[in-house]
Amino acid sequence: MLRTYQPVDLQRVIIRLRMEFKSLPQRSVERCVTDTWRCAEHLGFEVTPRLVERVAREHLRALVKSEPPSAARPRPGDHDRLS
Repeated sequence: MLRTYQPVDLQRVIIRLRMEFKSLPQRSVERCVTDTWRCAEHLGFEVTPRLVERVAREHLRALVKSEPPSAARPRPGDHDRLS
């Protein structure tokens, strides 16, 4: 029998990841968790809170690491200059 998890499970994952990724907007964390859950369902995986948390955490880590150190976005055209 297919086990389904309640929205409270999803909320617990969101709360844990919000605490871990305080530098990201809360809405981004919520969206990542929700999208991960739906994607796993779509792909036919047995979706568990643990699976969703692990995959969402990896995605959120990538977001944090991809941010420039200065947190300032480069201006268009600056990528071609050799200072």
